[in-house]
Amino acid sequence: MKKTLISILVASLAAALFCSQAGAQTKYNDIFEMIRGRVPGVTVGQASAGQMPSIVIRGVGTNSGMTQPLFIVDGIQTDNIASINPDDVDEIDIIKDGTSAIYGMQGANGVIIITTKTAARQAAAQAEAAKAAKAAKKAAKKAAKKKTE
Repeated sequence: MKKTLISILVASLAAALFCSQAGAQTKYNDIFEMIRGRVPGVTVGQASAGQMPSIVIRGVGTNSGMTQPLFIVDGIQTDNIASINPDDVDEIDIIKDGTSAIYGMQGANGVIIITTKTAARQAAAQAEAAKAAKAAKKAAKKAAKKKTE
C-alpha cells in the first residue's frame, strides 16, 4: 500500500506569536483582537454593543447565508467565544479548507479551535502520566519474566 502525504490548511496561532518584537507580551482587550489580522483570508468585523463580531473564514458557505464559523474551545463546541480571556489562550487553530468537513455541516464555514493554557497543562500532565504508566507496565512485565526464569 502506498503512503501519501495529506496537507491540511490549518493556521495555528500560538501564544508566542502574540508577543511584540521587544519580547513583551502584547495585551489584547478581547479574543477577537488576537484573531484579527493574523491569518490571511480571515475577517473579523467590529462588534456591536453587546454582540459578538462577525468572523468570516470561508465566505458565505451555507444555504442560509450564515458565515459564522464553528467554535471549539478545549474540545467543546460553543456558540460564543466573547467571554474568553485573551490571557488564558494557549493556542488558536483556524481550519480554512475542506478538511473542516470532519466537523460536518457545522464546519462548512471554517472552524476555530481554541486551546486554553489550563487545557494545555492538563494534556501535558496526562501525557506524562500515560508515559509513566507505560514504563511501569513494561518494568512489571520485565520483572515477571525474570521471576519465571
